[in-house]
Amino acid sequence: MSQELVDGRFRIGQVTGRGNMGEVPRVRSPSSDTTAPPRGVVVNETAVNDTANLRAEVLALLLEPLGVDAMVGSASLERLAKDVEAVAQAYGCAGLPPSGSTVRWVSEAVAACVEDQELVRLATTRGRTLTMSEARALRELMRLEGLRPHLRALEGVPVEALRADLAAVALAERVLPGALEPCRRADQEWPKEIWGSIREIDVERALSDLSRPRITRQAAAARELVLQHSISAAQDLHNRDLLKRLEKVRDLIAAEESYEKVLSERLEWWRWLGPDARLGFRSDRRDALVWAIEARDTGAISGSTLEILTDDSARAVIEHGLSTALVSTTASLEAPATSSAARLATGLLAVASQTDINKQRALESWYTENAKLFDRVAAAMDARRTEPDLEEALESLVGEFALPPGAVDVSRSAYRNIQSILRAKAEADLQQTSYSPHAIESEDLVRLISRIGALEHELRDAVRTVPAVRGRLLVAIVGRTKSGKTTLRKALTRDADRTGIGRGAHRTTRKTSAFDIGAVTYLDTPGVAAKDDDFDAQHARAACDIADAVIWNYADTLRDEESAELQRLLLSGKPLLAVVNVKGRVNTPLRLELFADRPIREFKSAAGHATRIEQVARSAGATPPVILEVHSGAAHEALSTKDRELGDKALRASRLPELERSLEQLLAERVIPLRAVRLAEGVRAPLAAIHDRLIEELPRIEFALGELERAAPSERAALLEAFRIAGRNTRDRLEAERHRAKERLPDVVRELGGANYAQRWSDFVIGLGLEALVSSLDNELDQETRKRGKVLRARASAPEPQDDEYLEIRPRPDTGGVGTAAVKGAATALLGSVAAKGIPKKLAPPPVLVADYVLTPLAGAAKAVSSEVDRLRQARDEWTIETTAGAAARLDELFDERAVQVDRLVDDTTVHVGAQFEAQSTDIGRTRERFEQLRRLRSAVRSALDAIDLVLVRRFLALAGGDPAIVRSARRTPGVELRVWTAASSIADVRACLQDRLVDVLTERIEIRSADEGSADD
Repeated sequence: MSQELVDGRFRIGQVTGRGNMGEVPRVRSPSSDTTAPPRGVVVNETAVNDTANLRAEVLALLLEPLGVDAMVGSASLERLAKDVEAVAQAYGCAGLPPSGSTVRWVSEAVAACVEDQELVRLATTRGRTLTMSEARALRELMRLEGLRPHLRALEGVPVEALRADLAAVALAERVLPGALEPCRRADQEWPKEIWGSIREIDVERALSDLSRPRITRQAAAARELVLQHSISAAQDLHNRDLLKRLEKVRDLIAAEESYEKVLSERLEWWRWLGPDARLGFRSDRRDALVWAIEARDTGAISGSTLEILTDDSARAVIEHGLSTALVSTTASLEAPATSSAARLATGLLAVASQTDINKQRALESWYTENAKLFDRVAAAMDARRTEPDLEEALESLVGEFALPPGAVDVSRSAYRNIQSILRAKAEADLQQTSYSPHAIESEDLVRLISRIGALEHELRDAVRTVPAVRGRLLVAIVGRTKSGKTTLRKALTRDADRTGIGRGAHRTTRKTSAFDIGAVTYLDTPGVAAKDDDFDAQHARAACDIADAVIWNYADTLRDEESAELQRLLLSGKPLLAVVNVKGRVNTPLRLELFADRPIREFKSAAGHATRIEQVARSAGATPPVILEVHSGAAHEALSTKDRELGDKALRASRLPELERSLEQLLAERVIPLRAVRLAEGVRAPLAAIHDRLIEELPRIEFALGELERAAPSERAALLEAFRIAGRNTRDRLEAERHRAKERLPDVVRELGGANYAQRWSDFVIGLGLEALVSSLDNELDQETRKRGKVLRARASAPEPQDDEYLEIRPRPDTGGVGTAAVKGAATALLGSVAAKGIPKKLAPPPVLVADYVLTPLAGAAKAVSSEVDRLRQARDEWTIETTAGAAARLDELFDERAVQVDRLVDDTTVHVGAQFEAQSTDIGRTRERFEQLRRLRSAVRSALDAIDLVLVRRFLALAGGDPAIVRSARRTPGVELRVWTAASSIADVRACLQDRLVDVLTERIEIRSADEGSADD
């Protein structure tokens, strides 16, 4: 690598724009530097200007299908965009993209970023710290239609409730109200004289003691204890009155314990829907939960975003934001997932969300001013997939640019295409399924529906992930306070300015600052292990966490705090160079010349420091890093010396060029490949997680579903047989009761002769208990149904009493006056006989004549009496026979009617339950369809994972100088194994690229197979 002077500054590389470091531009003063503040790092505002980087990110999103990214720089990307426009015009693609002008998507993305920052500010004022991703989720929630009326009801909602499905909510709605009803009734009867604190005592024991005679000590103690938890008026109550009130307390406690037992056997979030007896079943919460679940299941919002509603402080921010119209409720624009508009909309939300609002507005103005150019570029990017000639012409443009290795990468575009295909398939297959009301009557089926629903919305969330936006390479320079980090950074960036370089014991760098050199952004961090300020270490640690690589600047000693941070970085796998910074004084031309002539004198002590770094690494179980000895002070002084020959000699002596070569090698061999791994993992990890879940859950679901399918016919047959037996037994009881009734009928008929015979007959019929028999059958059918998890929603109603149930009979002949009638008849006959013989009735006849006159008529009277008695008895017997026959016939009618009613009840219930089983069978079939869809989607997810792995392996080969096309397929288990299939003749080349040139990038075992032996699909 050669060095050359540019306006008195050095730059690296023989060919402008080539090399992993990229072109080293002329040094800019910090105030004019055009780098973007890395996300998550507090950057000195005077040190950076992120306008150029924002533009580069937008252009990289626009040109993503060509594989270029923001590390190329905004100037190069603008030139490429103009070339793309020219090619598009030549191929007739110079109009608007199919989705219309991209300006509106950019404007909406900027507006969304502004809203996110406003939400962050609002949350801060209310004592809540929001990350930008949380603010984005809040904004998405606030745009949902229907949130405002349900927000209050969702207070305290458990996360498990938001992960449930509609079937589980419907089951809770069926069970909870009935379980809460005894509590509600008991709560209403709670005695007003007794306080709620009575629960603190043993109520059962108090009841037992109060039941004793009042003179006993136990009764007195129990009374006093109860009165301690009662109002003063309770003092006047007798023990028996206290007992009555305490029994009501016991009833409520028992009802609540019963309800607690029900809840203990159910899902924990059910308690939120039915908290207690006073609140009852919260239908408002049910409605709000149904709204939230439907929003998730229709894809309106992700499950993870929905779960923010469990955070009380976040809900408060939402409520305030809605009341002040902080977020626009206008529906977001939608564009095809693979279109340029979609890339801009989603990408800008990621890259611009933490940028100053003014810079976002400036970006929007710049984009609008160049809208014609950018729309033509977008149209070309959208058309290239269907226009092979256009695609070839556009790809050739990239080759004309001298770009740093690693700057051209089509993998992100490939990942987006893989995801869009999988997302489209998931959206097509995962449609909402409607179930019958009977589905919730089988808790086993509800559990299966819930498990399938959980997998479905996890899959929806997994395919929402957007490939990460890649920007410039970030290299953090960290180390102890006063170790020379800023001096090293200025030397690397060829900045001769001494501003910011510490002198003496004071610290100068207190915030992270960012500086560009080619495709690399250096992060100059505060020192770690400062005695009086841990915030410096926090800033430094945050910079290390987001950096692609770290330069650990070592000076003089390695304290415990420094050792711990160094070990943390080594164990994290972060690419790291350790620099032993020699700090001999070279602040005069003479000292600089002495150093340039004999640098070994300054470096002789560095070996001991290198040993110390190795010891710290090994003590943590980490591999020691590459350790370089550099005199950053001499390198920096070389930049400003007037003697250019001395400056060149001192720079070489400082060993800074060796550091730059090592860093270039580290970037090429580890940082860029690791960035490729992280990019792939960002897309792969959610899919791998749901794939593993599907592998684990689907066999279990299939087994349970098969059990339901197999059990349903036998369960139906068993229940219908139980119905048949119950009906037969009821009919047998009816016949037995009919026989007993007829045996009692003669006694009953004897009681029916009076005027109130109808009431007596009614009492007799009611006493037979026919209605009770039918009602008992109804209850038995209901119990048999409930045993099998069913509910008789349409209960058979008892027939209303009919007028013809009452017996119609004529009055019974009166036989009580037979003797009187006979006497009267005899007297009448006697007087009639005397009158007929001419004897005056007023004369008193002699005895003989009287006897003659009396005996003859008496004989006639007796005959008349006998005839009358016979007639009356015959009438009574006829009435008894007639009434008995009528009563028996009416009894038969009544019993026959009940037998018909029993048959109808059994038949109706059989038909009803049969319909339930048919509906449940249909529900099980729909659940089977959802299961099969998930199984097919699992295969699709597996294919997507293999496609991601193939893209990654081909990226590795491209970075290692190999031919990506020689890899046929790949399958990776991160951290375990990477299997690659290629032609037998290419195995050695693939092995050399993956195992020899990409050192320590992949931690898994690499196995390279011949494509003739199969592929990842086998």
